[in-house]
Amino acid sequence: MILSDKTIKDYILENKLIVESHYWLDDILNNIACASLDIRLGNYFKFFPRKTDQVLNLDSNIELEEKYIEDWEYLVLQPDDFCLWATKEKFGIPEDIVARVEWRSSIWRLGILIHVTAWFIDPWFGLNSPSTITLEIKNINTVPVALKVGSRVCQLALETMDKPAQVPYNKKPSAKYNGQIKPEVSNIKKDPKNNLEKLK
Repeated sequence: MILSDKTIKDYILENKLIVESHYWLDDILNNIACASLDIRLGNYFKFFPRKTDQVLNLDSNIELEEKYIEDWEYLVLQPDDFCLWATKEKFGIPEDIVARVEWRSSIWRLGILIHVTAWFIDPWFGLNSPSTITLEIKNINTVPVALKVGSRVCQLALETMDKPAQVPYNKKPSAKYNGQIKPEVSNIKKDPKNNLEKLK
């Protein structure tokens, strides 16, 4: 069941759903829509250099250039640019809730994909250590698009589970992104080794 605006507000005020922002509680509550919470772009982003000789694989040590942009300043994404961008807000998801990062139609209509693939946020993500969400952003337009720090670019929808997770995110061996503040690159190489590797 997707949470309504009233339930989202109640959960935030009761501190069951943790949402922290530099823009104060009033701004967070004003960003609640009928069935979601709007999310703002933060100050930190990382991007892939345009190198034709670079090949990434699942075991790569990925190092991206990181930049900081002041509030309300712009970053221009050229056509086909891809970057990782941290949210302005930090979150702590309860043990019986899952969250989904959804696009805002107004941003999508500019040709900007927000959170391209990893839109599912596990229960207990950031609950002990409130964490930003790393957004995967790509410009699929044919022209450059300027994004402004602090803009509401996507929304968080919340759904209840039938019961609390038996193994929440913070207890998963593969949990790699709790406590993140800046945008995090892929840490898939830290996944637990599985039995298939014995077949090599």
